[in-house]
Amino acid sequence: MSKGNKKFKLPSVVDTALAVAGAILCGLGCGLVNFASVGMDSVGIFYDGIRNILNLEPDQIGYASYIVSFALSIFLLFADRKYVSFGSIIYILVYGEFANLGTMLGSMLIRTDNMIVRYAVSVSGLMILFLGLGIYIAIDIGVDAFTGVVLWLSNITHKKMETVKIIFDLALTVIGILLGGKIGVITVVSIAVGGPIIAFFTKKVQKIYFKQKLKRV
Repeated sequence: MSKGNKKFKLPSVVDTALAVAGAILCGLGCGLVNFASVGMDSVGIFYDGIRNILNLEPDQIGYASYIVSFALSIFLLFADRKYVSFGSIIYILVYGEFANLGTMLGSMLIRTDNMIVRYAVSVSGLMILFLGLGIYIAIDIGVDAFTGVVLWLSNITHKKMETVKIIFDLALTVIGILLGGKIGVITVVSIAVGGPIIAFFTKKVQKIYFKQKLKRV
């Protein structure tokens, strides 16, 4: 059986639970960074730009993610369908609502204009987001649409994922800004360290995940 077809087999209950957890973390992280308003990661800026041109409210950024993720998933189906699977569908369905919820959570945590508090919440949200992506990549049952595009580009260019992600993030940031997305210090931080941190989380989760998986066999 080819690797591509294997991707479309239904995952185990454990894998599904991990996928849902990863998507929840990604959504909550994005929402927290969004409300902190000190800059967003490249994907968040892109979502925010789409939200802006669609005239949606700031706490509706999750709805913009549905539109973008669906469009990119269609592209990946034609480019290399192994990057779209059951896990990808879980991500699309879960991420949007929890991004909106994360924004609401941010409004409860940040009740001051103190920049230290805003940066603390934003950095925490960014780490939560990167951890969620690391979980998704580690369990290998499908990734979010943006990560799928990064992995696809990494595969066809034969470049490291970390390198491709930095370049890809720069492109998303420029497009997002042109569409009206918010930029700030956190934007620069996420572009500079996003790829390496996600790769770090991925390796750590894989080490734990596969060790536990072998125990269940």
